Amino acid sequence: MGCKNSKHGREEEIWTSAHAHASSLSQASFGKAENNNAKKKEIITKSFHETKTRKLATGTHFSENDCVVLKTLFDSVTHEDNAIDEGEFVEALFGKKKKLELEKSGSIGSDSKNATNDDDGDDETTKNFYKKMFCFEKRLFEKFDSNDEGYIFFDEFVRTLNVFHPRTSTKVKAQFAFDLYDVNGNGSISREELKTLVQGVMSRSVFLNLDDQAIERILDNTFEQVDIDKTSSISFDEFYRMVKENRKCIANMTIASLTTLSTEFPEFIFNDASETHD
Repeated sequence: MGCKNSKHGREEEIWTSAHAHASSLSQASFGKAENNNAKKKEIITKSFHETKTRKLATGTHFSENDCVVLKTLFDSVTHEDNAIDEGEFVEALFGKKKKLELEKSGSIGSDSKNATNDDDGDDETTKNFYKKMFCFEKRLFEKFDSNDEGYIFFDEFVRTLNVFHPRTSTKVKAQFAFDLYDVNGNGSISREELKTLVQGVMSRSVFLNLDDQAIERILDNTFEQVDIDKTSSISFDEFYRMVKENRKCIANMTIASLTTLSTEFPEFIFNDASETHD
């Protein structure tokens, strides 16, 4: 009887030990598989980003390293949704201070992806002033937002920013500038379209704070010289002719520092380029 119980206990002990060993092996295998899956996912993710930056570098004047730096800048202002809205765009290119000024204008909310503006009690004169003041940034955002979705993905950001690279051709820069001024997209720049953007640039420039009469004189001279066929609008051919004669008129289409991107690059890269308009 004692032998039977002893034998039974021994068998139970062996079974328990074997079960524990098998369980341990199973957990170890599961843990190893989980680690392998995590590592595989990390490799796939890294490969995807490397392929994407390589592709962007191939189609632009940016190197793969430049694209990595730009991704760091892009990620620093977005909220983990892989896209930036107008406020985040302004923060990336012009800095946090400019974003706060844009919010103050009522053009965007403090969280422009979700916020709605409350106009009650706002001074309309002040709002209109800020609306003119930031029309350059708003038009720039519209040009970067190639799909007209209200937000910008990283590839749109890099490809459009490439226009401002010093090695991009004058004609490409001229076409971008022309489209920027051609607000209604009808293929020509009207006096009113040009005036709106010039006023926006002038209204916040430290060096070019001109009154309305001075701006009107600038417009008179511009159309007199550029509007060759006297249609009261400027075609791209007329605009490009002006650019070739005086490249300073699109000086704000070049950001020299895009050739020296590094991980220590400042939080914004536009550095009031719009104020260099001549």
